[in-house]
Parts: sequence; structure tokens; C-alpha cells
Amino acid sequence: MKNIIRFSLLLLAALIFAFLGINRILHYKHYRSLESKSQQLQHEIQIADSMNDHNEAINYYKMLKASLPEVQLRILQRQWLIALEILHQIQLAKYNSVLEKDVPILFGNLNDHLEDMKDRCSLLLTEIESLPEDMAWRAHNIRGSASLLSAFIVLETERNWKKIMGTMKDAISDFKLAIASVDNAQTKAFERNIPRWNLELLHGEQFVKKFKFTRLEAERRLELRDNLEAIIPEKGGYAPGEPLERKVEK
Repeated sequence: MKNIIRFSLLLLAALIFAFLGINRILHYKHYRSLESKSQQLQHEIQIADSMNDHNEAINYYKMLKASLPEVQLRILQRQWLIALEILHQIQLAKYNSVLEKDVPILFGNLNDHLEDMKDRCSLLLTEIESLPEDMAWRAHNIRGSASLLSAFIVLETERNWKKIMGTMKDAISDFKLAIASVDNAQTKAFERNIPRWNLELLHGEQFVKKFKFTRLEAERRLELRDNLEAIIPEKGGYAPGEPLERKVEK
């Protein structure tokens, strides 16, 4: 009887150890698979990062079908550069009698492009749980910059002052949220200053005060348009944020 009990205990112990061993092996294979996928994704992201053509890079990022914030922010930063390129085309076409007819089409393309950017920012900020502060401030800052460029388009095409004021308020709100997030993230001093510089440009040009008027005289409207056009198109103006590290954490 004692031998049977001893044998049963040994058999039970062997089964437990076998189960634990198999479980460990399965976990090991699972984590190895995750690590391999992470390394492959990092390699694919590096390929896209090295591309000079922004549209080509964006298509490559989208092909990865990864909802990682790092990938989405890279798409947004490329989209911002494309927006500046379209704006530059508009500036050239406006003063070219041959290309002048293309200006409305370019404005339409730019407006659609900016709306896609703002939607992507909103998706990133609302649907990704526990978005780190060092990424949240970039998303707010890019959305604020896109809103300012949208205000410029409305100013040039619609002259809808109520719509312009609403868009400007959205931009100011995003810059303030970006400042709060970047301070919580405790990032580098240079990064903390980016949304502050963008907001300071608005206050420095007294746009906030000008938009408080419900009715603007024709001279003031013209001055507002010229000032807004002067600061937004520059690549050194509204910055979408410091580029991310060229790597993805596992």
C-alpha cells in the first residue's frame, strides 16, 4: 500500500513538472515570436524612415498596419511636410498666370490633407489608451499647427470670420494642451519650448486680440491675411515637434 502511495505521489509530481515544463516552453516560444515580430517591425520602420519621398514613406508606414503611436506620429510628421509643400505650390501658382487656375484645386487638396491630419491626431489622442505624455504633446501640437493652416485656407478662400475664429480657438486650445503634456513628460528643454513658441507666435502677432472682434474693417482684414500668410508657410514657423527616435521599444 505504501509503495502504491509513493508511486502515485511520484507520478503526480512528474505530471506537475511536465506541465510546468511544457507551459514554460510555450511561453518561451510565444515571447520569442513577439520579439521576432517586434524586431521585424523595427526593421520595416527604419526602411520607411530612410525614404526621402514623403508620400512613399507614408504608404510604407500604412502598409505595416501597425497602430503603434510611434508609427502614427511618423505619418503625421511626414504629412505636415507634405502640407508645407502644397502651400509652397499655392504660393508659386498665385503669381503665375499659367498656373493660377490650379490654385483652387491646390487649396482643396490642402484642406482635405489637413482634415485627414486632424482626424489622425484625434484618433491617436482618444482611441489609444494610456498614450504617453511625450507622444500626446506631439499629437496636440501637430493638430494645433494643422488648425492654423486651416484658418489660413478659410481666410483665403471663404472669408468666413466666425469659422476662422473657431479654428483659431481650436489651435490655441491644442497648443495649451501640448504645453501641459510636454511639461508632465519632463522632456528636454528644447522640446518643452516647441508648443510655447507656436503659441507665442500667435500672441506676438496679436492674432488672439484681433480675432476677438466680431467685425473687422477691410484694412484690418487685409493686414490679418498678410500677417497670417507671412508666418504659417515658413518651415521654421509652426513646428510639428521634434522627430521621434529612429527606433521602437519592444
